[in-house]
Amino acid sequence: MNPITPQLPRPVHELWRPSNAGQPLNQGRLKALLLIVLAVAAFSALFVLLDNAYYRFANARFPAVGESAEMATLWGLVSRAHVIVLAVPLVLWRPRWFGFQMGRSWLHWRMLLVMLLANCGVVGAFLWLAGAGTPYSGNQWLVTETVIVPLVEETVWRGLVFTVVLVLLEKHYSARVSLHLTVWLTGLAFGLLHAANALAGVDTAFVLVQVLNAMIWGVVYGYARAKTDSVYPPMLLHAVMNLVVQLF
Repeated sequence: MNPITPQLPRPVHELWRPSNAGQPLNQGRLKALLLIVLAVAAFSALFVLLDNAYYRFANARFPAVGESAEMATLWGLVSRAHVIVLAVPLVLWRPRWFGFQMGRSWLHWRMLLVMLLANCGVVGAFLWLAGAGTPYSGNQWLVTETVIVPLVEETVWRGLVFTVVLVLLEKHYSARVSLHLTVWLTGLAFGLLHAANALAGVDTAFVLVQVLNAMIWGVVYGYARAKTDSVYPPMLLHAVMNLVVQLF
């Protein structure tokens, strides 16, 4: 008898190689996909409810930010403290599993550069043509929008959620199909989640644009995560995009 060799999990970047590509779709796989989609939707809805409840609680007790950069940065941390407290232990438990490694980032620097230029170019051109600022304009929000927001949001969506969804999908689909489904599911959910900003008093017209923008770039950031096997490139792309927004 030949010894049985245990199968080790493959890095995310290797999932681009065809694997079980000929698997036919059947009722079981479609049911599993539907359940995973519903699970992502339920998680997003619960996240919005808890996030909004915490936001109202913290906002009622936090002093006015005004033009103070220090207060704006502190509020950026306080308003996301509940997410940070929950995410940090998970990241410390399995950092590489959730993408906290350089991975293959340097091998795909050209792809990342194209993503960066496209991201900044499209967002910058839109804001320039619109000729108006955003609710996040103002130097006091610089650290919050270019450091805190990218770190927290990408840790959750391209780190924790991305990994969990990918693991669940791989139980029913080929590695390659699972990867693409994960990118699109998490990217679209990330974009739709921004609709909750309307609950915080952000202008509805701006929120609609923000949702569309976040869905598009959420998918792009997902592919950056998948190709590099690292959450750092999405964080960088997100930070630079927010910096462009700050300039307007």
